Amino acid sequence: MPRNKISDIVKGRILELLYQGYSQRRIVNILKLNEISIARSTVSNVKRKIGRQRNSGSKIKIFRKKSRLATFIVKKVIRKIDVENPPTQRVIAKYLHIAQSSVSNIIKNAGFILRKKRKVQNLTSLHMKRRQRSHGLYRQLANHRHKKFITTDESWFSLDRIRGKRKVCYIKKSDPNYDRMIIQQNTSRPKGFMVWGGISSRGKTNLRFVEPGAKINSDYYINNILQPFLRQDIPRLIPRKERIKWFFHQDSAPSHTSKQTIEYLNKCKINYVNPEEWLPSSPDAAPMDYAIWGY
Repeated sequence: MPRNKISDIVKGRILELLYQGYSQRRIVNILKLNEISIARSTVSNVKRKIGRQRNSGSKIKIFRKKSRLATFIVKKVIRKIDVENPPTQRVIAKYLHIAQSSVSNIIKNAGFILRKKRKVQNLTSLHMKRRQRSHGLYRQLANHRHKKFITTDESWFSLDRIRGKRKVCYIKKSDPNYDRMIIQQNTSRPKGFMVWGGISSRGKTNLRFVEPGAKINSDYYINNILQPFLRQDIPRLIPRKERIKWFFHQDSAPSHTSKQTIEYLNKCKINYVNPEEWLPSSPDAAPMDYAIWGY
């Protein structure tokens, strides 16, 4: 069935209301009060048709006045986000009974930007003193000699790694507070599992999962970690001609520094980093902690 055409008078009335900035729904209601019944699609067609005419200077645009939020609402939003662990924008909008887009606009207009936090190790005074006297490891890693190293480490994986802290925060562009962007890792271990692994310039080792409830002493470390590592990973990563030149890097866990473990490494003629040279919580000398495990 052909569509019913509207009269020029009705079309002119629609254009007049459009130029005044009324929405399409509002125009339908106004004309309804004047006993003129039209659909919203009719208003939309008139607007689109006029906008596409060659002689028209520009398409009809509807300018709506944006409602200004009260000052106390803006202050409440800023107080909510200007903390170390801010709630989400959805939570703020629900709490203040405003739109989430309004919260986003307030944050943007106030000069705040969203940044993801970085996890860092919590250095103690003992760690700092030890790092000062462990500069020998840096000399060994310099001049591309790091390519001869295989660095290994264990990591504990759990369901709760940040203990209720949000992974993001808001900082102000004009006066950024970078301390908020740090999540210090705790040494306590929630329920989870432990994994051992290693990397080198030639590739990665196989992952080895520690048995649940197992006590990681020297015997367990040698039999379940070192022996499979030397038997399976070394022949794959290190060519036979270069096996006398590679270095084994591990951290200073008790099972790693024990007399029994050191004797086993010496017996197998493994070049290893001395315990006195191990750097605690070092992102450049211990990439497993920071680049792989994601601390």
